[in-house]
Amino acid sequence: MTAISDKYAQLGGASGFLGSADTGEIPAANSGLKQEFQNGTIYWHARTGAFEVHGAIRARWLALGAEASAFGYPTSDETPTPDGVGRFNSFENASVFWHPSTGAFEVHGSIKARWLAMGGTSSILGYPTTNEQTTPDGIGRYNHFQKGSIYWSPTTGAHEVYGAIRARWAELRWERGLLGYPTTTPYEDIRNRNTFLIGEFKGGRVEVNLTTQRVLVEKFATASSPNYSIPVVAYRVSDDDGSRPCAITVDGVQQWVDEANRIYAAAGIRFVYDGVLRDLRDTEVNNVTGEQYPAWQSVQAKLNQLAANHRSIVLVHRAELGGGFSWWTYDFVAMSFFDSVHLNALSILAHELGHHLGLPHTHARTFQTVREAEDFLLSGGNLGDLDGDGSIINDTPPDPDIVEIRENLALDAVTLAGQAVPLARKNIMSYWNHGGMGQLSHGQIDRVRQLVLDRRARYLNVTVITPIDCVALLAQIAAAQARLAVMIAVRDAETDPKIKGRYYTAITQLRSQIRTLTDRARVAGCI
Repeated sequence: MTAISDKYAQLGGASGFLGSADTGEIPAANSGLKQEFQNGTIYWHARTGAFEVHGAIRARWLALGAEASAFGYPTSDETPTPDGVGRFNSFENASVFWHPSTGAFEVHGSIKARWLAMGGTSSILGYPTTNEQTTPDGIGRYNHFQKGSIYWSPTTGAHEVYGAIRARWAELRWERGLLGYPTTTPYEDIRNRNTFLIGEFKGGRVEVNLTTQRVLVEKFATASSPNYSIPVVAYRVSDDDGSRPCAITVDGVQQWVDEANRIYAAAGIRFVYDGVLRDLRDTEVNNVTGEQYPAWQSVQAKLNQLAANHRSIVLVHRAELGGGFSWWTYDFVAMSFFDSVHLNALSILAHELGHHLGLPHTHARTFQTVREAEDFLLSGGNLGDLDGDGSIINDTPPDPDIVEIRENLALDAVTLAGQAVPLARKNIMSYWNHGGMGQLSHGQIDRVRQLVLDRRARYLNVTVITPIDCVALLAQIAAAQARLAVMIAVRDAETDPKIKGRYYTAITQLRSQIRTLTDRARVAGCI
């Protein structure tokens, strides 16, 4: 008897699932042996012993190069996964997992180790849906799973991304975008009674409020790609005689600026409002609604001069209703007053700042009803006709702005002329109700940063934010490590189990903080 024949007998021989033999024992790659059967193969090597492979897992392994590949020989028979739904085979340097809804895919190396440490098929990620792949930049590796991904690079290691963090990272061009590769496992942080899930990346971080699902992307400053701070001043306009003053308040301006900062943090831009409402008495300015206004040239000259005097972004709050307007040829942003009742009130300033910094609308046409939009397409129009920024921004889809469904926050797409058309629901330059979820695309971020540089040279007093202060950051890490050492010593000396348990929780949190700080220091080149 040989090891292969012994294994065959253990599996039921000819009456087992492998069926009858198609070959005798024959040589396999790298000094091994194999025997083919009706429904599978048994492989043997001196390093591993004898194990069977069959079905979809065998097909995947054969497609990957079988025993001659870097994955080597099987080290297990096909085995049920803990959930009883899937199956897997382990090999010397990889494993292949199968699920009825995904098929069979391999995982190996650091990605496999991270996935198994998370719980493998029982983890939040579930089963693999791809083999390990090379990233487009040729540097990293990744596997996609049912509910997320694991990405690896030589400098960052292997880390998972999932949920809203992964979705926003994908929108920002994955590892090729401004965020780069993930550098930490997503972790929770509690602030002001809200719980946030945070994913750290080489170029920034993504923060999700788990209660509201609002997403913040923050770009880290680097020597080659600094961040910018831009001053903002606000004027409250009234008529020449002081009548009809705009109803704006300092608090209203600050709410607008806060929301703009949430959105533009992804571009590494922060607007700083000085908390002052300056008064401007000018009937022409108070009545202006845009370039169609009869005295537009006079108004534009006055407001451009204000901006030049302050070397800031000037918000001019008029009594005239209508939200706001601006364009990248203006040195100011015209606004009305903050009124939370109106559509997208919180996003209005962020939207107008987008115009000021080079961004057109995502839409080119507005329709009152879905039927009107359908009729447009059925009568010879095409989706490209609905793309308002296509000549400037290449990563926002055509946007069918439809008034009757602007408020429907549950809609991500609308069916027009038999095809599902995605909606630019969250894009800050659309007219859709963003529901406080307004954001910028990667292409919009690139253009905004370029316009900041252009305006900086012309009139904006822009503060350049340099990379992380390594000395301060390393001192912060050292202090946290010292606290950790003290905390561990106190815990070890404590005899009360209840109090001892509290220290375990605090120590875990402090270790997570140290890891985050250390990762940030590593990314910044401090260590």
